[in-house]
Amino acid sequence: MKKTTKLPFYNRNDNHEIEIKPISLGGFRQLPYVNLGVDKELSPSELFQQLKAMILACTDISKEEFEELSAPDFTQLHEDIRAFILKPSDEIQEKRLTGSDFEFDLLFPFTNELGESISHIKFVVPKVKHSEALAEITDDIEQENFMFRVVCNLDTPDMDAMALNDYLAIKPQVGAFFQLSGDYFRPTM
Repeated sequence: MKKTTKLPFYNRNDNHEIEIKPISLGGFRQLPYVNLGVDKELSPSELFQQLKAMILACTDISKEEFEELSAPDFTQLHEDIRAFILKPSDEIQEKRLTGSDFEFDLLFPFTNELGESISHIKFVVPKVKHSEALAEITDDIEQENFMFRVVCNLDTPDMDAMALNDYLAIKPQVGAFFQLSGDYFRPTM
């Protein structure tokens, strides 16, 4: 899938379009100030640094081109990038995951550090022993990594390489396996 945005003042080779690339979960987590928590409000300087890093990570704009962006193009670009990268891939594909889905085709397949191409996820139903082990983990990110490892058979490096869009589509399903009753997964007639 190719996503572009058209900027009124930006011009590269008589073209006003810029391609927006998906960002990996690992890349997203490395953006400045992403892991501060929802109750922390960013200062204007922190927010600008975060938006700048996001634009540079999700486009092929150079640092020099970034500095020459018009303020309206900057605003349009970061709004378009956020709208794209924060949209779960099941929404993009208009195929929402439900309790009856036990597998998922990634919109953005990736190659892991072992050179394996990962394009399809099969969900594994966790056991009580997994819930007990999960209850012992106190760090939120470690809990999430554990749940993905159990339900999706994805290690942390695999998760870090996965597109944020695909992660956002799968995350509720992974959580559902640990938090919802079996009724959620019962097939509907």
